Amino acid sequence: MRACLAVAAMISVTGCMQQSAPVADPVPSQAMRDTFKTCKWEKVESRTLVIWSYACGEDMGNVRLTADTKTGGFALGSNVPDGTSPRSVIQPFPKSANAPVSAILSAVLAATGAHGASCQLVETDYGDWGKVWLLEPTGAERVAYDKANAVEPQANPCGELGIGPAGDRFFRVLADDPTRVIYYDMGSEIQIFDPSTLRTISR
Repeated sequence: MRACLAVAAMISVTGCMQQSAPVADPVPSQAMRDTFKTCKWEKVESRTLVIWSYACGEDMGNVRLTADTKTGGFALGSNVPDGTSPRSVIQPFPKSANAPVSAILSAVLAATGAHGASCQLVETDYGDWGKVWLLEPTGAERVAYDKANAVEPQANPCGELGIGPAGDRFFRVLADDPTRVIYYDMGSEIQIFDPSTLRTISR
């Protein structure tokens, strides 16, 4: 009997040792904490994605991140009747795990709206964001755009998801899922959401 109890105790201890420690919630950067000090840091979920973002009150325009049922990503807007219309800021585009990012080009062009004929997804090193892909014109269209943009700001040559005179818009492969390329619209100022916390939801 004592031997059985001893074995049971060992199994119990081993089981406890094998239990994984709870994962701590991500912490926003100091810059985000300073900018959104009156806002609430929280987890936001869409159909298949989860991200951490601030939800702000009246003093910050009631701005918050919400699930975008149209794209499966997230939209930025205000939850008051006269607030700004939600703007899609995170959109997922599926691809095969081993396929290049260029495999999503047709889907991206369908989503971006009016665009030039030469628009492509071009890989580039984007500073702190690392390796990303930009939707931009190529060849003669790029030369003409750069020349005109040097004189005065031009409309986005590759539609809503493409490069423009203001704001950061780019595509990156999702860190924990090579079958998804994520479009990010980071605007021109610090955003309430942290792209590094974006993950797929385990069902």
